[in-house]
Amino acid sequence: MFKGVDHVVIAVKDLDAAVGRYETIYGASVSDRSEAPAAGMAMAFFRFGDSYIELVSATGDQGPIAKRLAEQGEGVHLVAMKVDSIDATLTRLRDAGIRLVGDPGAGNPVKGQVFIHPSVTGGVLTQIVER
Repeated sequence: MFKGVDHVVIAVKDLDAAVGRYETIYGASVSDRSEAPAAGMAMAFFRFGDSYIELVSATGDQGPIAKRLAEQGEGVHLVAMKVDSIDATLTRLRDAGIRLVGDPGAGNPVKGQVFIHPSVTGGVLTQIVER
């Protein structure tokens, strides 16, 4: 079932400014930066052992991060939880009536990302990650 936190994603308006703040806070440097043009976002990663913090910012006015920033401002966007088996976890969550996002449905292979809807968790989008 759930083994712990894989990573936390924090939405920020200005990625470069946020990287500077978090480098000061953590006393660590960014381990990697990348962009996802199709999703309209840029990311910076701070790795800590087998988990990490991911700062994300919008690269335009479209995409999930732009929407999140416009509606809610900066802050925790999602918490990704590690599981032993995504299939077993999804079966259990479906059986419990938990609302999911990106669920391919019983018997179908998971090809993308699956999340627990924020309405279930008090406003926090929760990603399910098998590592």
